[in-house]
Amino acid sequence: MNVLTCFGITVSYLIFIAETMKVVVPALGVSAFGASPTTASMLALVGPLMIALSWLREMSGVAVISAVGTASVAVGMAVTTATALSNPLQLGALPVANFAAFPGFFGTVAFLFFIHFTLFGIKEAMPQPDKFFGAAVKAFTGAAVIAGLFGVAGAAGFGTGVSSVVVTMLTGPSGIAVQLLLCLNLLSTYPIMAQSALRICENVLEGDKPGSIGAPQALAVRTAFTAGAIWTAANVPNFGVVLGYVGGVCCSILSLVLPAMILYLTQKKVKAEIVPLELARIGGVFVTGITCIVLSIVL
Repeated sequence: MNVLTCFGITVSYLIFIAETMKVVVPALGVSAFGASPTTASMLALVGPLMIALSWLREMSGVAVISAVGTASVAVGMAVTTATALSNPLQLGALPVANFAAFPGFFGTVAFLFFIHFTLFGIKEAMPQPDKFFGAAVKAFTGAAVIAGLFGVAGAAGFGTGVSSVVVTMLTGPSGIAVQLLLCLNLLSTYPIMAQSALRICENVLEGDKPGSIGAPQALAVRTAFTAGAIWTAANVPNFGVVLGYVGGVCCSILSLVLPAMILYLTQKKVKAEIVPLELARIGGVFVTGITCIVLSIVL
């Protein structure tokens, strides 16, 4: 499930970057791809760079990469919010005013928020790992509040015609700068996001001999993984649909359903007492995950 989830996220990254570059490249005056570049041509442009990034096997610079990614996203959200609020506000476009469409957003929310499987490497890279839990709580709480406000502003400002890649609606030099920053963010965070899946793929080839895989074989595995994602992105060029299914199904299973099951079965196996409050928490997490999966598929 980890490999499948990371593969889906890689496809989403590629589609986002390709769709963004389709707008940025002509705006920069680059004519090599014509007046209207295709998704395939943009994937061919960024694909080799993504493959090269997948070859990175050491995550020593994760803190710096995270800071750059956070800064670029913050700038992008600020500019996008300002642009949205400068338009006539369409309060009827808010999800709470169109409840029938609201469940369809569960997959996208899960994709953006259920990234817990990437946290192990982040904790290991922290100078003070003992402060991880407090930092994670603050980060998730702050992200939820900021993202909620950002979503309301975007829905009210852009209305029902908003693009699934919202930054493509920005115009002028500031718009191009934001789009390039977000592409840089995805490129810089790709090695972090995909690292667990790439290592799992390498471990499969190693079998019962850990460390036996050589550099050429490891690079071949990583190249095949990313190249497969590039091919998939070229054939499924709908960012919203990919986000919905990867987030609603894969991320929900990996971050909510399986952890709850593992905790419950482990407690049973060691014959540890599960108090009612703990059982309620485990059940609540499990049911939340199943709900997200059902909503993302059915709706």
